[in-house]
Amino acid sequence: MKKSLLALAALSAIAGAAQAQSSVTVYGILDMGLIGGNTRGTQGGAYNTTTGPINSTGLGVLQSGQSTSRLGFKGNEDLGGGTSAVFTIEVAFAPSATTTALSQTPFYYTRQAFVGVKKNGVGSLLAGTQNTPIYDAVLTSDPSGVNNMAGNLVTLGTPGPQGQAGASAGGSASQYGLANNTGYNTRVANALQFKSDTFSGFGARAMVVANNANSTATTQGGAAAGVGGQNNVNGYGLGLDYTWNKLNVTANAQQFNAVSNANLSNTPDQFFGSSATAVSSLASPGVNIRDAGQYAAVNYDFGILKAFYQYVNRKGTQANNANYYTKYSANQIGVNAYVTPAVQVWVSTAIGKYQPQGAYSTTGAPTYTPGSTNLNGFQLGSNYWLSKRTNLYAIYGQMAQSNQAMTSATGPTSAYNMNNYAVGVRHTF
Repeated sequence: MKKSLLALAALSAIAGAAQAQSSVTVYGILDMGLIGGNTRGTQGGAYNTTTGPINSTGLGVLQSGQSTSRLGFKGNEDLGGGTSAVFTIEVAFAPSATTTALSQTPFYYTRQAFVGVKKNGVGSLLAGTQNTPIYDAVLTSDPSGVNNMAGNLVTLGTPGPQGQAGASAGGSASQYGLANNTGYNTRVANALQFKSDTFSGFGARAMVVANNANSTATTQGGAAAGVGGQNNVNGYGLGLDYTWNKLNVTANAQQFNAVSNANLSNTPDQFFGSSATAVSSLASPGVNIRDAGQYAAVNYDFGILKAFYQYVNRKGTQANNANYYTKYSANQIGVNAYVTPAVQVWVSTAIGKYQPQGAYSTTGAPTYTPGSTNLNGFQLGSNYWLSKRTNLYAIYGQMAQSNQAMTSATGPTSAYNMNNYAVGVRHTF
């Protein structure tokens, strides 16, 4: 009897220890505020004499002005010897969305969903839908905290009922270079990524993406024949970070490809992470594109404030016709400081260049080649921290496109500008 009791006590202790070695955390953000803005597009050429400037104004109580509202679960299990299994599942949601279907954007979409193994002193190997190396770097090197408001030319955002850049000016947002998700691809699916621990101030990230299907068929096929051939989504990403005292430096590059045998020579391409609804956090694959980007940043903490510099560059080339490409680049500087322990302020200013693609023709050759356009923007904002988890915020941003040179008589607007403002409350849990 005594031995049975001792055995039962031992088993209970082992079960309790095993339970203590595994944990799951529920976390999230809920962000709501009053968001508004104004847009103005001025058309060039013959358009200017018939329609003139087009203006749009909006104001509403909406979500995710500062941070995208989300719900997540993350956990780890101790496997012994400094090794643990880890996972994260994170979805975005829109509290003010009118759709009733949980599976429909913008109410719900996957931000991250990955599982992997972590070894102390080495790093983590993770598989699934994940942040790209560039986005991980931006998260730690942006003066505004990567909010969703306009004015930041690295992380472009345009929330509010006034509409996204271009939609209210009679054209597509892609014509202006101020659309969400233009600067870099945020997330990608089908990814395997290694994230190292920090060694002598250095940390590294390496990602590969693979979702490839190649087949043969008895009927001869070819481009756009839809018989056999390739239908491949693949790519890579690399990131290197260095920290020395109060100095932080990061350099990153990534390229993602979407190639299909079924694409015509003039099949329109689409950047990775973009969609018809222009939600910048979607991990959607691209279409008929080689999507290459670079990001570098440096920041230094002077004590009274932290100073930032960022550079981003992106080029999307049609996978089967190099005559078609879109280019975007921006340089941005900013500062972030605590005026008091409860009051945080930031300001950033940026300049950039954007070159949209030429028009398509049935032969696959551009009918005209657009020139590059000048971009500029600035943003200022503040947080009032009620607690470690809850803050009030006020943000104002403005950005503009000018001097777009088009050789087509029916080209898009020649100038576009917008402002965006918000006051709200954000709670993290």
